[in-house]
Amino acid sequence: MRRSTLRRMTGLRTLPVRAGCAVLGLLGAVTLGGCSSAEETPPQEKEAINLGANQSVGAVQMENLLLISEGKGKPARIIGLVLNTSDEQARVTLSDDDDSTTIVLKPEQQYSFHEKATVFATADVPPGSRTKIDVDTAGQSATVSVPVRNGQLDWLKPYVPK
Repeated sequence: MRRSTLRRMTGLRTLPVRAGCAVLGLLGAVTLGGCSSAEETPPQEKEAINLGANQSVGAVQMENLLLISEGKGKPARIIGLVLNTSDEQARVTLSDDDDSTTIVLKPEQQYSFHEKATVFATADVPPGSRTKIDVDTAGQSATVSVPVRNGQLDWLKPYVPK
């Protein structure tokens, strides 16, 4: 009998491939098994994936709010999203110790600070710190601890105020 016929009949030619697949499958199962946890990740840690701060004030939701600045006392640009979840117009004021800005949102409107440059005259703290931003809307208010970042991350470079 020829060797090629013997291989086809016994599967000797595919044995190393089958064994390799079995080993890889076993390693994958062991690896994935080690990734699971008995405890679910708490919601506050899931939200921490954002670089910025998340906060709700009444029907207004703020997501991934950041201040981008080259340094303390330098101009600071706000980035992030504000969403009016109500069916009424919302007037939202964001302020720190020496600056403020007000936006008016239609019902269900989203406002992107990424697309509409809004700059505070100064950052009250250096990059790498957190600063307090007061948010007021429809008689409700909250203080949000917002991270201040510089342009070291490539995606933030376009937002550094000049």
